Amino acid sequence: MKKVGFLLFGSVLVLLFFILGVVAEQCNFTERLMYRLRGPKKPQPFAIPQAHRGKLKIFVLAGQSNMEGDGPLADYTPVDTRNRVFVFDHKEYRWKIGKEPVRGNRVGPSIAFAKALIDTDTSLSVGVVNCARGGTNIGQWQRHVEDDSLYAKMIKLAKAASLQGELAGLLFFQGENDAEGDVSDHPTDWAVHFEKFVADTRNDLRLPQLPVIFAQLGHVPNYELWEKVKQQQAAVNLQNVGMIKTDDLPYQTGSIHYTTSAYLTIGQRFAQKYLEVTRKTGVITQDQDPKKTLP
Repeated sequence: MKKVGFLLFGSVLVLLFFILGVVAEQCNFTERLMYRLRGPKKPQPFAIPQAHRGKLKIFVLAGQSNMEGDGPLADYTPVDTRNRVFVFDHKEYRWKIGKEPVRGNRVGPSIAFAKALIDTDTSLSVGVVNCARGGTNIGQWQRHVEDDSLYAKMIKLAKAASLQGELAGLLFFQGENDAEGDVSDHPTDWAVHFEKFVADTRNDLRLPQLPVIFAQLGHVPNYELWEKVKQQQAAVNLQNVGMIKTDDLPYQTGSIHYTTSAYLTIGQRFAQKYLEVTRKTGVITQDQDPKKTLP
């Protein structure tokens, strides 16, 4: 009886595998037939015009939510970037026309930064790679080689985007989370971690003189750890690194996220400081006119 049972069980398994094979083959046939009927998927048009391909000045934007941007879109007036600003999608790994919103459905400093740069140079085209992540501390931006680490993703995005031009700078806006005082935060040694982050980024991108501009936290009264982070940021002293201030810019009510107009000012300040740093050190875009300044 046992032998009969085993034989029946084996026969059922063989029949089951046969049926599954027939079904799979039928699915493949149907898929091939549909492909022939509708044709291959039409490729999406390439966002970068021929004149700018391979010629972008590319900037990586990293940090937390104030670099992503959280300004209400309703308060934003679209600007004309004259088809010279492009955004590298951090999820799809492809270039898109540069316009707000860059991340989610909120306004940030990305497009304002790029617009300010192209306004100083009529031949310049700018690529933005915004890989910021809200709610992160400086420790999470340290060098880790795991695929899902913030650092590894940033480096991979930068290298993928660089096929369309030259990596010209890194912008960084972070520190709010380190002022929360959790055991993993770094309010009293933020500068050490930031300087290591800059050194590792330059080394992994093989750009030892890569210009880096970072933003200091804004104004929050009676917040001791917040002030400690700001003091750490003011103490950073690295070559080809500049800091912008945001003390005078307004937050949204009850928030540490800026208003839409403040984000635009932050983008413009990033651009102004970038031009100052690169002119001072001689790291400057080839076609840029050093006599021009931002409006």
